[in-house]
Amino acid sequence: MTQLNNPEFTLAVEFKEWHESNFRVVNKFYKSQNHKGRASGDERVFIAQKRCENSHQLNIIAAVRLVRYQGYYWLRSLYVEKSIQGNNVGSLLLSFLNQNIQQTIHCFPYIHLKRFYQNCGYSLTKLNDLPLPLQQLHQRYSTKSDRILIMSHL
Repeated sequence: MTQLNNPEFTLAVEFKEWHESNFRVVNKFYKSQNHKGRASGDERVFIAQKRCENSHQLNIIAAVRLVRYQGYYWLRSLYVEKSIQGNNVGSLLLSFLNQNIQQTIHCFPYIHLKRFYQNCGYSLTKLNDLPLPLQQLHQRYSTKSDRILIMSHL
């Protein structure tokens, strides 16, 4: 359990890999935040949870999905509950994920998130340095938005 201390609130947060066979709870979190991400059974999902007052129930406050390819992962849909963004939850979740994944992780963050990912140990990557399936995926994504980067955690 990690204690987040902010002048406005104190929050007890637990980070873990979601091992449930059903991702309904994770997808409910994404939907509640108006985020279009949806976890599926072929992914690894890491979450941050907070304990509700006067209850043993844990609520998801952040989630991230990893798609496994041969020898590497593609990070998708890192999202932190809107009401607590900017309080280090996303950084701590990525730190937890990075400690538990020993392969290279690639991602396509928006340009405005460059510093956030760099602070979490990710570095800019050239398109030609990506595995071919991710090169093709990036080309498809970049037709929708030219405001994405290629970053990797080795």
